[in-house]
Amino acid sequence: MSLEDKSLILRAQAGDKRAFAELMRRYGERVMNQALRFTRNIKDAEDLYQETFLKVYRNLGGFRFESEFYTWVYRIMANIAFSQYRRRKRFSYLESEEDSTPWDRVTAQNGCPENPIKEEEGRRLKDAIYAALSKLSAQQRIVFIMKHYEGKKIREIAELLECSEGTVKRYLFRAVKKLQSLLKPYYEESLV
Repeated sequence: MSLEDKSLILRAQAGDKRAFAELMRRYGERVMNQALRFTRNIKDAEDLYQETFLKVYRNLGGFRFESEFYTWVYRIMANIAFSQYRRRKRFSYLESEEDSTPWDRVTAQNGCPENPIKEEEGRRLKDAIYAALSKLSAQQRIVFIMKHYEGKKIREIAELLECSEGTVKRYLFRAVKKLQSLLKPYYEESLV
C-alpha cells in the first residue's frame, strides 16, 4: 500500500470527508467494473457500488491495514453481492467489451466473421457457458469467476472471501464438475 493511500485512509478514519472522497475516486472505477461483473446490470451494479462505499464509510474505522485497501473493499462488495443474490436468487457475470477472458478466447477460436456458421456456433457456446454459470450456487460461481476469469490464486480467493483454502477448492471442484456435466453436449457435438 502506498504511503499516500495509507495517509488518505488514516485521514478518512479521522473523519476527513475529502480524504474519503479521494479514496472513492481512486478505487471507484475498479469497484464499479467488478460490480458490473457481479450483477450484469447497470442499475444493480450502481446499487452494489453505492452499498459497498456506504458500508466502507461506516466501517472504515475497522480497517486495520492488515491487507490492501482494495482487498478489504472487494471483500465487502463480495459479501454484499452474496447477500443480494440470496435475496434475489439471481446472479450473473458480465464481461466488459474491453476485457478478454479465457471463454472469449475459446469462443473466438470457434467463430470468425468469415464463417457465419462458426460464428453462430461460437455464440451458442458462449450462451451455453453463461447459462451453465447461472446454474451454479452463488459461492461456486463467484469462486469460479475469481479463479478462471480474474486469474486469482486459491489463497487470494480464500482471503477475499474470508474462508479456508479447502473451502475454496471444494467450491471450485464442484463448479468445474457441474460445468463439465452441463457443457458436455457442446463438447461432444464439436467432436462429431
